[in-house]
Amino acid sequence: MLNYQQFLDDLWFLRRDIVSDGYDQALEAIAKRLPLQIDRYRSGQEAWTWIIPPKWSVGEAWIRDGSRTLVDVRDHPLHVMSYSTPIAGRISRAELLAHLHTRPDLPSAIPFEFSYYEPKWGFCVQHQRLDQFTAPEYEVLIEARHEPGELKTGTLLAPGQSDDEILVMAHLCHPAMVNDDLAGVAVLVAVAEKLLASGLRHRYSYRFLLMPETIGSIAFLSRHPQLIERIRYAVFLEMLGNNQPLSLQLSRQGDSAIDKAARLALTSSGLDFRTGGFHEVIGNDEKVFNGPGVNIPSISLSRSNFFGRGEWPYPEYHSSADTPAIVTRERLEEAEQVVLRTLQLMENAYTPVRKVRGPIFLSRYGLWVDWRADRDLNRKQSVVLESLEGEKDTLDIAAELDLNIDVLTAWLDQFARHGLIEKRQGNRHSPRSHQAAGI
Repeated sequence: MLNYQQFLDDLWFLRRDIVSDGYDQALEAIAKRLPLQIDRYRSGQEAWTWIIPPKWSVGEAWIRDGSRTLVDVRDHPLHVMSYSTPIAGRISRAELLAHLHTRPDLPSAIPFEFSYYEPKWGFCVQHQRLDQFTAPEYEVLIEARHEPGELKTGTLLAPGQSDDEILVMAHLCHPAMVNDDLAGVAVLVAVAEKLLASGLRHRYSYRFLLMPETIGSIAFLSRHPQLIERIRYAVFLEMLGNNQPLSLQLSRQGDSAIDKAARLALTSSGLDFRTGGFHEVIGNDEKVFNGPGVNIPSISLSRSNFFGRGEWPYPEYHSSADTPAIVTRERLEEAEQVVLRTLQLMENAYTPVRKVRGPIFLSRYGLWVDWRADRDLNRKQSVVLESLEGEKDTLDIAAELDLNIDVLTAWLDQFARHGLIEKRQGNRHSPRSHQAAGI
């Protein structure tokens, strides 16, 4: 069982830029827990229309106004903009302020700024410290290095009875921050460990992917285009440890099996949650997997506000205030259970197909639902009986009728035991395998 607090404490303060020693150290630490396959992509290599960036590192970096050192990267990694170009010399106050990033809305925190693909230099500082920059001239130094390196992705495949895959992914980059997205990585690791430990032979194959945000997904798919046909659904995990309700962002399709399973998992969990359409909550690697030329239904699970509607994801987002203090084990475990429940519903879904004609004499088989025992199912039982024509699976029926998925499947399982329906696998939502298993 993953010790969430220890996992986060060990990795969060590493300088995990997209191609960097800190990122590599974090990936190597996770590879000691999970049997990851590490893929390497050389700097300068093309990945579709993108180019793998160089490795970036920074040595000394500071701002001085004579005798005083106002900013020093040794105090916090975020004081230097990620992928900053080098600079050394004396500059005016006006020039410095043009390259000094702050967060007026979060004045006590250092913002996270980056410029991966456009050459720029920059420092980041708490907004409340701007009144310290009063000198007419400053000495600045950023010992940044851009050099050939290797972008790395880590994957783990848990084979199932079918070659059809469900992908679970999270991005490992973002230096010295926790909720974005080391929290998503932690939940992914916990889910992968539990799935491997179960020893069950699942219907689906499960692939877990760790990568730098966006460019990592692009590099992975460009190297493994054959997987586009095998990966049926994808789940992106991000920002899962802070004290906000869970947010389910639906796939671009909006009504795929993974959309329905995740919504049903959340509904049956009793947790508060929000639902938004594609691009409405947050936009990261799900945009790659569900994007042009790939189009795999991809949902995301986070605790973000609706960034796509102009809302800030959470107060500490992209800043030095994103520390272990804003993440709790309880929130991470809630998310972990929702992910496991979603996968379980995918595994257990089947298409109920009637084997008899005419209305079924429910009372004969003890299947009539008394409205005093379950009013909701009593009202909807006739509609369920009209849904046994082989066109809808249990996810479809539960979602369309807003029924508790456990109540529905328990009821339909009794139909199968009496020989009234066949439980059929292999419809448009299911793997081509016709065998069932559970998580």
